[in-house]
Amino acid sequence: MQAIVSTLDDPYREMALDVWGGLKAVTGLKQLTGAAAPRFSYQLAERYDAAADAALRGVAAETRPFTVATGAAAVLRGPRCLVYLPLLANDDLDRLHRALWMRAGRLAEGLLDAHAPGSWAPHITLAAGRIDESRMPAVLRFLEGRDTRWELPITNIGLVADTSAPDPALTLRLGAS
Repeated sequence: MQAIVSTLDDPYREMALDVWGGLKAVTGLKQLTGAAAPRFSYQLAERYDAAADAALRGVAAETRPFTVATGAAAVLRGPRCLVYLPLLANDDLDRLHRALWMRAGRLAEGLLDAHAPGSWAPHITLAAGRIDESRMPAVLRFLEGRDTRWELPITNIGLVADTSAPDPALTLRLGAS
């Protein structure tokens, strides 16, 4: 899978990595995963046409950096738990998402509808993996003790050539021509 993303700038990148490390310590799970480059996805697809680079460059040049707030950390329970920060959508985030959907989405094969406007639930994955239910109270206590309500500057978009890769293959600064 490939993805169009925004990566977190410092200090929020370090803060997200710190939460991930803390969750690994609380759960005692070495296999708990988290992104080496904390990010959130606008869309995922099987693959993007080579022309997607130009589409992303155009969107990045036309979009000024902006901020978006995060909500409190949340846990989605199941066989593979997800610990995440929801992004509280605003006009700037919605506008960027729609522009990316229209311009890069048409250059994708196997575009996932779950990221379509109206369905998209933007979030930053802090950790994912099997967490035994007996460890869940400790996870929740750990999260309650953290300030995860952030005002994130959104300064870039990127193309991740393989979603298992830690960093985007292409990163573009917003507002740069």
